Amino acid sequence: MENRFRVLCIAPYEGMKSLMSSLTDEYPEMDLTLFVGDRELGLEIARANFHGNYDVVISRGDTAAMLRRELGLPVVEIEVTMYDLLCALRLADGLSGRLSFVSAPNITDSARRLCEATGVDMDIRPYESPNDVEPMLLELQRNRTVLCDTLANATAKRLGLNSILVTSSLDSLRKAFDQALLLCRSQQRLRDENLFFRQLIRGQISQTVVFDKQGTLFLSTLSDPAPELLELLRQELPESQRALERRITRNLNGMLYSIRVQQIESGSISYTAFFVDARRTPLSPNQVGIRFYSRPEAENDFYDSIFSFAGTIGDFQEEILRINQSRAPVMVTGEDGTGKESMVGALYMRSVLRNDPLVSINCNLLNDKSWTFLLEHHNSPLSDEGNTIYFASIDILSPERRSQLLAALEEMEVCRRNRVIFSCVCQPGEYTSAAGSLFMDKLCCLSLYLPPLRQMAERIPALVNQSLSYLNADMPRRIISVEPEAMALLQSFQWPHNYTQFRRVLGDLAVTAPRQVITAESVRELLRKERHMGVFSPHAENANAPLDLNRTLDEIDQDVAQRVVEETGGNQTAAAKRLGISRTTLWRLEQK
Repeated sequence: MENRFRVLCIAPYEGMKSLMSSLTDEYPEMDLTLFVGDRELGLEIARANFHGNYDVVISRGDTAAMLRRELGLPVVEIEVTMYDLLCALRLADGLSGRLSFVSAPNITDSARRLCEATGVDMDIRPYESPNDVEPMLLELQRNRTVLCDTLANATAKRLGLNSILVTSSLDSLRKAFDQALLLCRSQQRLRDENLFFRQLIRGQISQTVVFDKQGTLFLSTLSDPAPELLELLRQELPESQRALERRITRNLNGMLYSIRVQQIESGSISYTAFFVDARRTPLSPNQVGIRFYSRPEAENDFYDSIFSFAGTIGDFQEEILRINQSRAPVMVTGEDGTGKESMVGALYMRSVLRNDPLVSINCNLLNDKSWTFLLEHHNSPLSDEGNTIYFASIDILSPERRSQLLAALEEMEVCRRNRVIFSCVCQPGEYTSAAGSLFMDKLCCLSLYLPPLRQMAERIPALVNQSLSYLNADMPRRIISVEPEAMALLQSFQWPHNYTQFRRVLGDLAVTAPRQVITAESVRELLRKERHMGVFSPHAENANAPLDLNRTLDEIDQDVAQRVVEETGGNQTAAAKRLGISRTTLWRLEQK
């Protein structure tokens, strides 16, 4: 359809973006551009993209109010309806403590009307500024359940509070889209205001960023306008403005940017256009399995984990504080899937070294070159000082490599110059593994044991509701309840792979649920599949069962090869080396 209205949609969470996308066919007169961003990020996105001649912006809550106040743009606010609030209250049924509602004032007004109409006793707390959110939440006791908007939800998760994000229904979005359509029809704007720049980028494969002479961003087609990249381009402006055209290459945050710069005249106004191609820089073969995290990167990984939104880490707050009082090495133990990496993240974020890098060394991924780099290269992280160094899954190391690593740590005094953390997988009924005991004895490690999920069945209902609240933010539809029988089935399941398996199962149930309710039938069927998969899992209880010798030699060889591949985490090179055969021979054994 020609001359469609251009609509910029800024959703506070990913699930709303998906819902907005699903309305595309219902509104053929609208050309939708969708972004995810809350408050300041939403404002930045609008500033970066509104030069595309949009007719209207659609957003929610305080983000909509900020856009209207700061930019003076035509903004339609998505109303938080009584139904939206009731759905959030339904999810909160399984959580303990008194209810509190924390959000921007334009949302708390709806909550207050709901309480007046239904008699619900809920502590309603509007915040005027983002700086008010954390102190406000800290006033709430930890036994509170908080219903909140996107900003308050992120802060509540970080503080270890039970939080339920209030999401918007499809009907709420339709109402906002109808209002936007009426607004567009009433103020039909001139669509070729920036025709020159749209012609400029027509047929371009590259992303385009345009600044005016003063360095103000005029146009950006970047889907994710990272501030670091924009600042890098601004630094190139003085040199670029002295040449009609130039080409440059820059590295930034693991990305390689190839940039063509061109000066463009539009009447009496001069612009500098950057045409940007990006690709991820390849990882050096000498550093496979070794990754450096900054504090923001570590925090993002942690807050995206189940241990963040489920509040599980909160049970270990005192122990984390106690351990962080010492610089001694730490051994984190637990069964498969109990959240060892998340616990390491929590230890790091609450330590005095949190502003220095976290170096994660995944022993399961180390190849021969990265192992040599780790022990012998002058740029090895073992040569650094003041970092947090995490060795994940030391069980996977061969006895020879365990001895080499211990010798290197002691001779180089790594544990004196850095904070060193290890993790190992222990079997049911054990508190550590043989490798874990070896390192603990040799290095005098503090220990932190993470119990399996089956020992905390009473927490399953709260964990399910918190998980569904988290998942709802990324799905086009919401799951609002779980049948009692379905919940009982989840509580009685043994969860051999613990939280990792739990999150995957809940995600599967949420996606495949025929309605907004998870049924006992769907849980029963999925758990039946999980039990069947466990028989073939390398972590299953029968994984170390003796070989059946009442078979052909080829069958026994194939079984041995498969077990070694599983023990090395699928590392074909390591498995072939342990077996004393070539990778080609190993492949042939697996194909029999």
